[in-house]
Amino acid sequence: MSERRSIVVTYRQGFRYWLYGLIVLVSLVSVMTGILWERHKGSQILAEKNDLADEVSALQDLVKFKTTELDMIRVNSDVDTAALENARQEMMGLQAQIYQDQEQLQLYRELLEDTDPPGGLSVSRFQLTLVDSKNIAYRWVARQKTVKMQATTILVDIRVMGSQGNKPVSLSLSELDTEVKVMPLTIKFKYFSINQGVLSLPDGFNPDTVQISLGYSWSDKLTYKQTFDWKVEE
Repeated sequence: MSERRSIVVTYRQGFRYWLYGLIVLVSLVSVMTGILWERHKGSQILAEKNDLADEVSALQDLVKFKTTELDMIRVNSDVDTAALENARQEMMGLQAQIYQDQEQLQLYRELLEDTDPPGGLSVSRFQLTLVDSKNIAYRWVARQKTVKMQATTILVDIRVMGSQGNKPVSLSLSELDTEVKVMPLTIKFKYFSINQGVLSLPDGFNPDTVQISLGYSWSDKLTYKQTFDWKVEE
């Protein structure tokens, strides 16, 4: 029969303190490690914040620069646009003046080539041009041919005839052109007079014809009368 032997472990009082010390040391190391990590992490966060602050500052400067540059471009664009608009207006004015000069030249040529006897007053041209749905530009030329050509004051009456609400209506030029205050008009010319304006048609008014009457200022009657069909050019 085999013999059993007991194992005896000798207990020492200092081992417990050593164990406690080891635990405390491990705890201190953990705490210090945590503190160092937090400091390192805090340093990283602070560095990142500083980097972001630098980037924000740089972006602000860039935005400010681009804004200033954009404002300069806008100013230059406005200047260029204004210059182009002025140039366009000048060109339109020159074109209109050239057109009028050419028209006057043609009228003078017609007078020189006219072999008919003096016939007094007449309307040599009448034109309507569409501006928009309610506004029509008009242009007409009064002409004078007498034995003794001289500048003469002429009275002019213009009426637009049509219908409104199935009823015949006759409207004076002063009712359709805001620039014309009273009728008859008074114009003075020697050979011819080019006249123009814009008609503003009232709602529901359907024009059919335009009647132009001319007369000398010393006469009680308008001696010349001509009717034109309402034909609008676009």
